[in-house]
Amino acid sequence: MTTHAHFLRQLLVVLRLQHLKRAVPFVELRDYLLEQTSLRDLAANYSQRTLQRDLPQIAERFGVTIGHDRRAGGYVIVSADPLPEGYQRLLDAFELQEFLRLPTALSPFVQWESRRPLGTEWLQPLLHAVQLRRQVAFQYHKFWEEAPTHRTVSPLLLKEFKGRWYLLAHEPARQGLRCFGLDRIRALESTSLSFEPPADFEPDTYYAHSFGIIRPDHEPPAEIVLALEPTQGQYLKSFPLHSSQRVLVDTDEELLLQLTVYNTHDLLMELLSLGDQVQVLAPVSLRKQIKQIHATAMKAGPL
Repeated sequence: MTTHAHFLRQLLVVLRLQHLKRAVPFVELRDYLLEQTSLRDLAANYSQRTLQRDLPQIAERFGVTIGHDRRAGGYVIVSADPLPEGYQRLLDAFELQEFLRLPTALSPFVQWESRRPLGTEWLQPLLHAVQLRRQVAFQYHKFWEEAPTHRTVSPLLLKEFKGRWYLLAHEPARQGLRCFGLDRIRALESTSLSFEPPADFEPDTYYAHSFGIIRPDHEPPAEIVLALEPTQGQYLKSFPLHSSQRVLVDTDEELLLQLTVYNTHDLLMELLSLGDQVQVLAPVSLRKQIKQIHATAMKAGPL
């Protein structure tokens, strides 16, 4: 079995126990794993001894200690740091098209996104380096530069945005935090150099007010107020732009939303993609910026 499949199996065990919040007998846990299309090859050899071998790796990888409760007759989470919600998204990121092989009879009825992000092969070694606090080295090729540069960084956080994955890291050579797209990383290697995160770095809150991967260091978040047509507004109500989103007005005529986020290029591009379905009411600076972009586009004239 591949390393990715081992990781996926162990992650599913943790998520299942967290979800059920009770002692789970081995047979029930095994049957759940075997229901996952990608893990059906375990039917002949997945034993309780295999699960026992998984438990130390689970404790190391996820900070989750699993034990067997004899009285309750099943496996339970004994102690754990809260598992970030982002781990659920890793199930999508680890090239699940390779793992979740649908039966041939069902494949015509499921269409996968044809565009697949590059660089997902670096997720597991980077996650391992984050946990062990080990520096990594790689070649990084920016889209606007002719040649790649060598980087040695202290990895702090993996972040997903619009189907792409990014690494937030401290770069000693530049004395600051940098964000790297995994699709632009080549020849990544782990090093034996350990590190300590910056004293003021909090992974849970670093991107709390960011839409995307940009986080301005010297300005506060802005109160963004958007007016949308009711129909378009339903899409944003069911799939919010940001965790800070709240509804100010919701009538048959309009929907007003407020976000508390940094006013960044990522946010600007998202609002422009909504076209005339959204109006920016505040701040005035963002409203003027979008108005100017539309005016410039109109002046371009026909091709």
